[in-house]
Amino acid sequence: MSIINQIFKDFEWIIINDGSTDNSAILIKSFIDEHPEININYIEQNNAGKHISWNTAVEIARGQLFVPADADDYFLPDTLSFFYNRWNALSSTEQLKLSGINVLCFDNETNNIVGTPFPFDGIKSNNLELAFKYKIEGEHWGCIRLDFLKTRHFPIVKGSHFPESYLWYHFAKNYQVICYNKPLRRYYTTETGIIQSKQYRHNINEASVVVRYNLWFVKNFWLYILRNSPKKLYEIAKVTILCTILIIILSVKKSLDIIFLKKY
Repeated sequence: MSIINQIFKDFEWIIINDGSTDNSAILIKSFIDEHPEININYIEQNNAGKHISWNTAVEIARGQLFVPADADDYFLPDTLSFFYNRWNALSSTEQLKLSGINVLCFDNETNNIVGTPFPFDGIKSNNLELAFKYKIEGEHWGCIRLDFLKTRHFPIVKGSHFPESYLWYHFAKNYQVICYNKPLRRYYTTETGIIQSKQYRHNINEASVVVRYNLWFVKNFWLYILRNSPKKLYEIAKVTILCTILIIILSVKKSLDIIFLKKY
């Protein structure tokens, strides 16, 4: 219903069916037949995970701004018009300095704002500065310049995925975002994230991703984090060491299991 109710109609909706085994394909195709007025590009692929679906969508997407949405997301009817109007109100010079627009999310049960509001409406900052200087925490959302996304895909990792901040912090090295304290997306809390669920404690692939991501992050931003949030740098180092130890233990255990099986 979020898509049907959008005030702004000039958009392309890319649907990636990531190997669903239920009746999703039937429902989606039925929806497409019932709504020919909506420009829908429907893609089916073998189950590969959210970030591979993201890469696929980015590759085929057209236009200027990319708005990510999960299957259970809901956003308000004026969402796309808000992004369109705010972006086009900027001069071409301003647009060149920005990677996109950030907005707020609201909780699926209470409708309260999720996370920390931005210091003021219309602030131009970057996602690194927002996180470590202004201490902005919690779920936020927005639209991203498509030309940027086409130059930086998520790494393909077997059995796992990279945190989305991999993209946001990468763009933060050279570009700002403009932020508005307007809640537009309903946020559904889950326990599937790599940090929330602590899956890396039992999964060598997840632990490897944590190590790989943290090393990339520290390599690029260690001095900035040291200046603005030394405690965070300590936490990153601790988790990286723990995950490295875990990888060694699980690797040794796997090797011993193989030897045991071969012997007996």
